[in-house]
Amino acid sequence: MNTTSNLLFDIQKKVLSTTFSHNMAALKLEMPDIYEFYKSYTPKNVQLTFDESSNLNLLANDKLVYQGNPLLESNKQVEKFISDPNHLRYQISRDGEHIFEHEYMMDKIIDKRELDVGKVSEYRLKEGEQIDFIAFMGSGLGYHLESLFSKFAIRSALIFEPDPDCFYATLHTIDIVKLAANCRQHGGKLTFKIGADSAGFVNEISSILTREGYFNIAHMYLYRHYNSDKTTDAFKMVHKLAHRYVTSWGFFEDEITGVSHTLRNIGDHKYPTILKTAKEITRDYPVFIIGNGPSLDESIKFLQENQANGLVISSGTSLKPLLDNGIIPDIHIEMERAAKLFTWVNNTGHKDKLKKINLICLNTVYPKICKLFKRAHILLKPNDAASTFIQNFISEKYTEILYCNPTVTNASSAAMVNMGFKNLFLFGVDYGFKSAEYHHSKGSLHYKKDSMHQKDSQLIAEKAKKAFKVEGNFGGEVFTDRIFDGARMSLGMLLNANPNVTCTNCSDGSSIALTKSCRINDLPVFSKIEGKSILIEELLADSFDSSEYLKKDLMFEFESLLPKFNVYINKLKLITKKVITRTELSAAFSEQYLFVKENQQKNRSKELFERFMQGTLNYMHAHVMSNTYCYINPQEQQAYIQFCINVMNEHFDFLLNDLKQNYNKAAKF
Repeated sequence: MNTTSNLLFDIQKKVLSTTFSHNMAALKLEMPDIYEFYKSYTPKNVQLTFDESSNLNLLANDKLVYQGNPLLESNKQVEKFISDPNHLRYQISRDGEHIFEHEYMMDKIIDKRELDVGKVSEYRLKEGEQIDFIAFMGSGLGYHLESLFSKFAIRSALIFEPDPDCFYATLHTIDIVKLAANCRQHGGKLTFKIGADSAGFVNEISSILTREGYFNIAHMYLYRHYNSDKTTDAFKMVHKLAHRYVTSWGFFEDEITGVSHTLRNIGDHKYPTILKTAKEITRDYPVFIIGNGPSLDESIKFLQENQANGLVISSGTSLKPLLDNGIIPDIHIEMERAAKLFTWVNNTGHKDKLKKINLICLNTVYPKICKLFKRAHILLKPNDAASTFIQNFISEKYTEILYCNPTVTNASSAAMVNMGFKNLFLFGVDYGFKSAEYHHSKGSLHYKKDSMHQKDSQLIAEKAKKAFKVEGNFGGEVFTDRIFDGARMSLGMLLNANPNVTCTNCSDGSSIALTKSCRINDLPVFSKIEGKSILIEELLADSFDSSEYLKKDLMFEFESLLPKFNVYINKLKLITKKVITRTELSAAFSEQYLFVKENQQKNRSKELFERFMQGTLNYMHAHVMSNTYCYINPQEQQAYIQFCINVMNEHFDFLLNDLKQNYNKAAKF
């Protein structure tokens, strides 16, 4: 090697060292966890090296990672990405049924776009414009990062590098401080996820959307730099589970209904509410959580023989097949707020038996349902406006029940865990189905031959057509859908948050994380619970209380807060007043999102407003932004943006008026 080459290598090494020191200094201030990890780090499997052409490269398993010139390869990859970018796009489907005003509002936005540019219009990246959110899988030498950041105004970015060795190399080769400053300049943030698996990658995206706003899901770009088992798994998982980012947001109108029902259930009827202290009492009795999945039919005989040996907890529509087979639950659970649920429960029959059963339900449940049972007991739904009102303005001694959504068996499981029970057994909690024609217990009202129940059964069958396969509880695969998939994830999260709870899954449906699979015939012998009816009354009395609101007028307390909501609505409208371009729209949506989300803990009425507004704002933002991307002509796009802002502001005014008129009225539908 000649003197010139030695000098060149020496200069390059000094540049690498300087770049590393520069990046580490920034990490020490802004991301101390990453700094601490790398400050004394020694790579094991991936090393920086120079190839035969004196190009900086990566060496892994004695092989060069980049086969050609790394800079040229990276630039070609970027050009290919620009011409055909991989991305997730938010789209909302129309079901043709319009019950709430927000559905008409959404349709106006779609109809206008279809009138302007047609039903199909695919947006293409143009250099120099803003990318609101992009997730990179693989950092490598970082040349692709520098290239893409130089060509676009990137607002928010996630750099996921599953191999810590590889990111150690990246810290030597590119100026990540400059990339982070680029994101800040455009109102966003650069995030790193190092050494994680595919689940960590998917969860980090969820955290970013929660932090920065769900309008970023409208066109979320995915850039995979290199192929490996971990980047491939991440790429597949984010596509498979992307639906989880856009579900269970809720709507303002739902919150109005929830508040009106809560003011009745807790304010007028004074039904007792679950206490924070309930969970502190350990209860070892076996609890049978019963869902209405297809495998419930196989469990009936066991439940008939063992109903005296465990606490029988029926969930939603599992009530009818149980009662029809002579099994009277100790506690029944309901969670839906819709008025039509009353018809479902009332059609169960056995009205004399219902009066012997205690009900536990979410605070939002339609009030007339509570009167069908022996006595109602209330759970506070998490992230709910009415629950926030109770905790912020009535008493903090009552607690929200986490992981009680999206299905009623989630509510049943969460209720029992929060009452101190440690041994759960799942029956008919399938969260899936082996046949689209057999999606519930055969004794369910879903198969009743009248117009209402047949229509519901048909809707379920239609959803089943969009089902996908997941691992079965007893091996093989079963079909599931987005709701059931979310339900099994939620139950897994409940168990993860309560490691002292043992949950045995006897259902022949989908697998559920942290549960133990067990065939009914392999269950242990359960002993009879003596004095079970008295025990039920005692545990309910220990867990639920109404003392904090017996002498309070909750209607008056809530009504006094409404003037502040008017101020908040006007603030939201003011934020979009001067918006013209899509980039300005992105900034305005971010400001609206943060205005609603931030500083709740310092302002109780602001937190309550956030509970009302969060879901509607997420849907509005994602929906408007997604359709805005369909416009290629800048002038047409700007006109469309103004149209959408006007539609949004009109809807804000409607919601405020609807709240004032209906906060004290029960659901109509």
